[in-house]
Amino acid sequence: MRSSFKKGLVSALCIAWASSAFSAVEFKLGHFGSENHPSHIAAMQFAKQVEARTKGEVTVELYPNNALGSPPEVLEQVIMGVVDMSLSGQDQLAKHVPLFDTVSIPFSLSNAEHADRVLDGPFKEWAAPELDKVGLVYLSSWDWGFRQLTNSVRPILTPDDIKGLKIRTPPAMTYQAAMQAIGANVQTISFSELVMAMRQGVVDGQENPIGVIYNLKLYESQKYISIINYLYSSMVHVVSKDAWARLTPEQQVIVREESDSARLLMRKLTRAEELKQIADMRSKGIVIDEPDLAPFQAMMGPAYEQIKKKVGAANFDKWIEMTKSVK
Repeated sequence: MRSSFKKGLVSALCIAWASSAFSAVEFKLGHFGSENHPSHIAAMQFAKQVEARTKGEVTVELYPNNALGSPPEVLEQVIMGVVDMSLSGQDQLAKHVPLFDTVSIPFSLSNAEHADRVLDGPFKEWAAPELDKVGLVYLSSWDWGFRQLTNSVRPILTPDDIKGLKIRTPPAMTYQAAMQAIGANVQTISFSELVMAMRQGVVDGQENPIGVIYNLKLYESQKYISIINYLYSSMVHVVSKDAWARLTPEQQVIVREESDSARLLMRKLTRAEELKQIADMRSKGIVIDEPDLAPFQAMMGPAYEQIKKKVGAANFDKWIEMTKSVK
């Protein structure tokens, strides 16, 4: 009798242990933000809250600063299920789902709040099924910021001021098309080589959000900054469908909710920091101008035509209609 009881107890414990081991899920999340960037701070909150709310059944290991590879490599790994999650730039996602290039249509988003309403609402509804087709679950859009123009030659107050300047952009068609439209001599240089290229005069300038310009001290070789808000960049929190399927429905709800919370935290931190960073750079003698944007926008015709060909006229028109309908 006692032996039978012991056997039953051992069996029950083994089943419980096996069940617990089976339900434990460990995720890898890779992204390109530095360890002190708001994206990583928000990612740390996400990981902490998911673990706490699932009572340790779901844990998230973070790999910032391209620790798992370049942004395109990490996204490829998520699609293949090798890496579970990423915070991927919209330009990287556009290589797999072209409609993501519509987010980069120059001057189509008027400010940060407008971007939030579009990306959190109709754009997500539109894009989520397309991401699903390539093996990704769309969790939320985090912030990277509006992109500004820096250079070491002169203030840029009108499009005429940029003519002939060698400006580095990422290898993304929408970015390059916009800079070419306003007269820049566009150069594609690896981001890891950008600082040296600017110091050596290989390029005259570059474009990036204020947070990148400040945190990487790009202003040390770039005396002039123009706030032109020409293009908005987001980080998109995606998870592979294979990884998503390992979660229970209850865990999926928690992961979605905590991704949303992290999204809001990153936006708050990024935007608060930008104001402080601009003030600090001005105190260091950096010339920061806020030119009239209308002349820049008026020159976007050629860029719009290139983008329309790339994303398709229907996608282009849908995005423009979407941004105009969401105020």
